[in-house]
Amino acid sequence: MKPGVWHRLDIIARGLFPAFSVFILLLINLLPISVPLLSTASPALPLMAVFYWSVNRPDLLTALTAFFLGLLQDLLTGLPLGVSSLVLLLVQTGSASQGRFFHNKSFNVMWWGFALVAVPALLVQWLLSSALIGAFLPIKATLISYVLTAVLFPLVAWVLARAQNTLLRHI
Repeated sequence: MKPGVWHRLDIIARGLFPAFSVFILLLINLLPISVPLLSTASPALPLMAVFYWSVNRPDLLTALTAFFLGLLQDLLTGLPLGVSSLVLLLVQTGSASQGRFFHNKSFNVMWWGFALVAVPALLVQWLLSSALIGAFLPIKATLISYVLTAVLFPLVAWVLARAQNTLLRHI
């Protein structure tokens, strides 16, 4: 192949990295990690990545991509079909529109912004899942999931920021 083809393939692969990172975090969420008292709750890792990329690189993680990743999450986790799609779509569109607000602000502002976005996102997921199942799911798991999600966001954002600075600097 010509060198120009390799360059284009490299750009395409780098452009797919945000979606790939959401997918990897989705798979990590599926791991059977058992913590006493937290067995029914886990951090919303894909939600963190969708928020991060939507604020920092909305051109590389579009609404359509967030929708399909949410659909995949529903299929893999057993949630009612469309619940995660709607939640990730809402987070992507809302966060992408606020990217300018977060630009040149400290990380703490982004962290607070994520903590505020995660509350309605997880509540919508809980409400829709409960409605589609026909019974209220335990809210305790959602509350614990929120705390884990908010607390772990800096770690996930740090990893994604390193990847962004390394892989996406020139695209």
